[in-house]
Amino acid sequence: MSAIPVQDKWAWVSGLLAVGLGLAAHMAAGGSAPAIPVVLGFAALCCLAAQLLARWVHGPLLLLLASGVAQQLLHLGFVAFGGYFPGTGLVEHLHGTGQGLGDVPAAGASDGGSPHIMLYTHMAAAILTLVVTAGVTRLLNRASLRATEGNTA
Repeated sequence: MSAIPVQDKWAWVSGLLAVGLGLAAHMAAGGSAPAIPVVLGFAALCCLAAQLLARWVHGPLLLLLASGVAQQLLHLGFVAFGGYFPGTGLVEHLHGTGQGLGDVPAAGASDGGSPHIMLYTHMAAAILTLVVTAGVTRLLNRASLRATEGNTA
């Protein structure tokens, strides 16, 4: 009977990491956070997706691609379910123009944010997800190899 690879055992943790870093990036850039049940739903979906992709995603480039796609989907989900607070959220996604829908100024809108900051923070979250996931997987693989070498000796 073959042993289960380490990445299959702990892949769901990278889903939690992606959601946590994505939410932090989204809020740091001026976006609004969705309700806690929505965040938990995104976390469950990301954990499931990470667990399903763990067998096929090997190597840093594929992991970075998966992390980037996850961050884009999380951004869109946070926008859709985040609610609207004047000066953040919807105004942020109208490219910082301070204009509401239909070129009518939004109540309490400010020109404080830039969509580029949102992009950069989500990119940073994707890269951090890659680095942490790859590093933890490498450490767990080494520990697993040492444990199997210790059992055979």
